[in-house]
Amino acid sequence: MRILRGLFFGVVVFLGFAALGLFLLPKERIAKVASAEISKALGREVSITGDIGLSVWPVLGVKTGPVVVAGPEWDAAPLLKAEGLSIGVGAAAALRREVEIRRVELVNPEITLITAKDGRVSWDFGAGAPAESADAGAAGGVTPFSLARASVTGGTVLIEDRSTGTREKITALDAELSLPDMAGPATLSLGAVRGGAALTLEARVGHADDLLAGRLTPVTARFATAGGSLGFEGRATQAFEAEGQLSVSTSSTSTFMQSLGLGAAELPRGLGQAIDLTAKMTFSGGEVLNLRAMTLKLDQNTLTGDADIRLGGGKPKITAKLAAGALDFAALAASGGSGSSSDTASAGTGWSTTAIDASGLAAVDADMSLSVQSLDAGMIKLGASQIGVSLDTSRLVMKLPKATGYNGQITGEFVVNNRGGLSVGGNINVLQADVKPLLTDLMGVERLSGKADGFVKFLGSGSTLNAIMTSLSGNGGIAMAGGTISGFDLNGLMGTGNGEKGTTVFDKLGASFDMAGGVLTNDNLNMALPRFTATGKGQIGLGAQTIDYLFTPVALKANSGQDLAFPVRIRGPWSNPRIVPDLSAAIDLNFKEKKEEVKQKADAAIKQKLEQELGVTVGEGESVEDAVKQGVEDKLKKELFKIFE
Repeated sequence: MRILRGLFFGVVVFLGFAALGLFLLPKERIAKVASAEISKALGREVSITGDIGLSVWPVLGVKTGPVVVAGPEWDAAPLLKAEGLSIGVGAAAALRREVEIRRVELVNPEITLITAKDGRVSWDFGAGAPAESADAGAAGGVTPFSLARASVTGGTVLIEDRSTGTREKITALDAELSLPDMAGPATLSLGAVRGGAALTLEARVGHADDLLAGRLTPVTARFATAGGSLGFEGRATQAFEAEGQLSVSTSSTSTFMQSLGLGAAELPRGLGQAIDLTAKMTFSGGEVLNLRAMTLKLDQNTLTGDADIRLGGGKPKITAKLAAGALDFAALAASGGSGSSSDTASAGTGWSTTAIDASGLAAVDADMSLSVQSLDAGMIKLGASQIGVSLDTSRLVMKLPKATGYNGQITGEFVVNNRGGLSVGGNINVLQADVKPLLTDLMGVERLSGKADGFVKFLGSGSTLNAIMTSLSGNGGIAMAGGTISGFDLNGLMGTGNGEKGTTVFDKLGASFDMAGGVLTNDNLNMALPRFTATGKGQIGLGAQTIDYLFTPVALKANSGQDLAFPVRIRGPWSNPRIVPDLSAAIDLNFKEKKEEVKQKADAAIKQKLEQELGVTVGEGESVEDAVKQGVEDKLKKELFKIFE
């Protein structure tokens, strides 16, 4: 205890003598020394005005009035304005009546950071040093100095980019800088608020003099805000030229982008609602970011490759070459197309009426090539494929120069355009693809099976999948060399059954179609079976998920050597259509000649009866109705003329 009491007494005595030495120093001298040191360090004029008072606790030094740090020569706006400055001096130096600046604290400063139209920045201290410090040595215009602690409380930062016309404001800035030796490391801890979101930054610089002189120096940094964080370990300059390892992690990309002032973009799941990225990074020219050996996780999807990102011009532009295993973008189909929830249409099971948020297409422009093992886009699935993706002003174009899907080949392009309202379109060609899974994904139709060649050109618009499907227009065609139709037994239909169960096996099928207003129209279906042929015509409601189709199978040489047609009407929702024989059409097709003969005999009998009963003769080309009318009129005229006789 004696030792502790002795140490405590010694500290008190030391502080007392230090305070006495400080009171013996002129206050103005301390302020002047501080002003000169900061001016030499930054290469800018620093003015300190107002009353200057002494401080013993918690900092041994002085407190000043308003402080102004001048901006660059090319702009009149000051770099910094503060309500006051607290200056701490070394206690040992104070005993010697010398001034050694150890701590500096800015109170409620306003910092203005300007990027000029020509790319110059107001915080480039090396270029703005006064002439007398031009020979300052290795620091390139910045005089070597040391500072145990510099802090900012209650600060505001105004960021103005005159090349883009944007202004940002950061408030509640609290920061602390430690720089014991100009040639050694410096550490920075910072906290602030932007747009209601808290920002934090922790950074360490290997050599402060190299950083201020514009040379690359070792840097480690971590930035965090609402929704995510950034990490960097490598080398950098004060102008943010950098090379090293970059990491980005977001739990909510939309929140993270909004916190950074980039706008909130609600991305579909699979496109980066949450992101994890690691890459070797090079940042140059203030706007070009090169990423190499990149691993990018977008929710459940993982991609690897290289990317270049240009940040200038107000919107990022991405150029990339990427590869992936299995990619899942099923969320792009807005809840997967058909469903049974309360927000669906009334006919059939209906398409989703949930609004599709395509605002994420405006976040960036892009030009990418992508190699995948498989891709699930909800309404279409691909196998191993090469895909070209371009995104320009909210218009996404996906080209398929070499793609597989449904055990066949697929070529063409698919377009999503959100420039003036959402629309989707495409021009797709398939070769020897499995029809059943393809039609199941596109339309929810599962009855047709087999290999097919086909094409479709389509365009639809609307803010929901239901609106898009009910607006579809375009055309297409299909050709199949063999296949089956489930739930429809043509042999049973032409025999003793009703054709509603079983399977029809066919040898050939071909058809073309047009689409308008979400309705597909076809009038030239041709199908060949071992003992039958069949034709078809009608409409399929792509939006309403309904069908009204007349299918006409013909039994070859079945009716005394004549072909026998037996039309079938398929009508109702896709989920449960009714299949019934069309007797009226059957009579027209199979008994046309006999029907005409019977009609002629009936007409002759009627004419004979009219002549006998009414004295009316039906002229050539005159209908029975017209002849009766004329006969009645003539008879009435005769009766009227009798009045004048």
